[in-house]
Amino acid sequence: MKNSRTRFRSPWDMLLILMTTGILVLLIGLGYALGSPIVIIFNWGFILLCAAFGVYGYSIQNGELQIVRLGWSKNIRLRDIERVENKPIVMMGSIRLLGIGGVFGYIGNFKNSILNHYKAYVTHRKKTVLIVTKDDQQILISPDDPEEFISSIKAVMDQESAGKDIIDETFREAGIGGQF
Repeated sequence: MKNSRTRFRSPWDMLLILMTTGILVLLIGLGYALGSPIVIIFNWGFILLCAAFGVYGYSIQNGELQIVRLGWSKNIRLRDIERVENKPIVMMGSIRLLGIGGVFGYIGNFKNSILNHYKAYVTHRKKTVLIVTKDDQQILISPDDPEEFISSIKAVMDQESAGKDIIDETFREAGIGGQF
């Protein structure tokens, strides 16, 4: 794993750039055009809330995949991941069930005929990677280099799995038994 990247950016696709810019200009312009402090405060609050839930990168560290948000992260334990696949354009035809669809990202619960129900933490719809957990959750992300991301996360998962096997064997040889 020596040369594997552990940090990946989350690039924005053109639609996300246009939608986010348009919504921001509209909300800020509307607030100041109306001159109402309540509208201005509400609009800025909405913008900041959307920004807080945006996706700003992905990091593989401490046995977790961290989906980096503004000041916090959504963490997925690597040992809970069943498989990771490059799935470009898999969001096509998706319906947003609950979440943000085009302001700082495509984030939340979605549904389509390809994946059925899934969670998205995506900023580029053509660079999507599907993560399937052992409890059958489907999570879609969009790192800047999907192939390198998959290679890196698999390398880390293999390394952790090998380390766990060594620990298990040591306990078995000591007569302690069980899985740790």
